[in-house]
Amino acid sequence: MTAPTKKISTRKRQYRTTTKKTASELNPKDLQSLQTRNEILDAAEELFAYHGLYGVTVRNIAEKAGVDTASVHYYFGTKDQVFETVFERRTHTINKARLMALDHYEAEAGDAITVEGAVRAFLGPILDNDQQNDAGWRNWSALVALANNSKEWGGEMMSRYFDKVIHRFIELLRKAMPEARDEDLYWAYQMFSGSLMVIQASTGRIELLSGGKCSSDDVDAFGERLVAHATAGFEAVCQK
Repeated sequence: MTAPTKKISTRKRQYRTTTKKTASELNPKDLQSLQTRNEILDAAEELFAYHGLYGVTVRNIAEKAGVDTASVHYYFGTKDQVFETVFERRTHTINKARLMALDHYEAEAGDAITVEGAVRAFLGPILDNDQQNDAGWRNWSALVALANNSKEWGGEMMSRYFDKVIHRFIELLRKAMPEARDEDLYWAYQMFSGSLMVIQASTGRIELLSGGKCSSDDVDAFGERLVAHATAGFEAVCQK
């Protein structure tokens, strides 16, 4: 089934953006505006995570957020813009945390960078967020997994938001495995990314497959196993 073709408009419209002031600096009207905007994004995040872009309407988002459809259009314009804003809202924070973790590991390890160390640095902020069991984070993670497996969104959008971090990660892997070929590094990352996305999607598949022995929410169980699996995979593919 072919995904609906997005219509691209050449018209430029201005939509309301939130102030960069902190919440404590806002007057009551602006604070209410910020709260409404975030409630719309929270509602959209959950709906998109479960149903994807095309399974959700602006009316669905408005009803879940407890606002009218005019409010959604007022703050974001179109449904596509809501989707884009939901996607990028947590991206900056997690990317910043991962880059800091990778930089810190490199500075700490010096010339003794290992594949396992690089994998732990890359995954650490993600697993830390998973440990918090925050519904919004899990919804966003599931949405990223959904987008990553979409022909429409998985290429350009994932590259735009995440390639900087991924290239930094691969840079450390090159230092750990200086003889590795680029093709092997990229293929190994692709396979690692697939494992990570399945876990972050939290579909309940592992519960059914294991007959209840495993849980998608058991970060302690999947975290160390994912590190071990990824480390062995990178080494097997790149050090052959």
